Amino acid sequence: MRQTTKSPEDSKLHTALENMRYKACTSEDFYFLCTQISGIGPDKPKLAQKRLQNVSIITAWNAHKDQINKLGSERFARESGQQLMSFYSKDQWADDDDNHNNRRRVNKSTKQHKLKSNTLDPGLQQAVWSLPHSSTEHIPGKLSICMGLPVMLHHNEATECCMTKGTEGTVAGWQTSMGPHGKPILDTLFVRLTAPPKEVNIDGLPPNVVPITRHSTREWQGFSYPSGVEGKGTWGSGWGSSCLDPHTPVPLNKG
Repeated sequence: MRQTTKSPEDSKLHTALENMRYKACTSEDFYFLCTQISGIGPDKPKLAQKRLQNVSIITAWNAHKDQINKLGSERFARESGQQLMSFYSKDQWADDDDNHNNRRRVNKSTKQHKLKSNTLDPGLQQAVWSLPHSSTEHIPGKLSICMGLPVMLHHNEATECCMTKGTEGTVAGWQTSMGPHGKPILDTLFVRLTAPPKEVNIDGLPPNVVPITRHSTREWQGFSYPSGVEGKGTWGSGWGSSCLDPHTPVPLNKG
């Protein structure tokens, strides 16, 4: 989190969070935190305020975060007059040679199946796509986005371009291809960074617009087959509005 200004309330929150970390909250910390609890009272903060609609939210459970993201995406698309575009992961069984080193992770009593192909069965693929993000180490099987949708980067992609974990931005465009199951997959997602510490300029893109490319991630799932599932083409989605300059020379789909 980067702040350019600091109010007295910001200082109190910073102190309270620091004291929480060391289990050393004071009575002043408790009093201040109680004033920030949302409610129906006249002096209580209201979560329905427009300024709070697209802010980042910290939840106790990842399943709650997934549902908040889902509802928030649907609400944003509805209010902006758009339809969410869904993109899917490209999954496959890992090669047997790659799994050799992982055999110790499989219970000895588990029957070893010889895979004839690294392609997932259509029914299993559908099941993988329907899993909540919290069940797949935050690797979404299906990602639904639209132009201007607030997002958050989950990896340190390029620190020199301000593409670091926790950076907020908005969807500025994308490039896609068709996956083996006839579903669209993301090749590149373009994100317009929100208030980066410095202006980012990449050739062929508007200021502060950065590309996030598709990459492979190995994920071990509790299926009956003793093999890892290799997921491709996934991005961490988060919450965090602006549109791509329509005159950009990059050929982007715009929903």
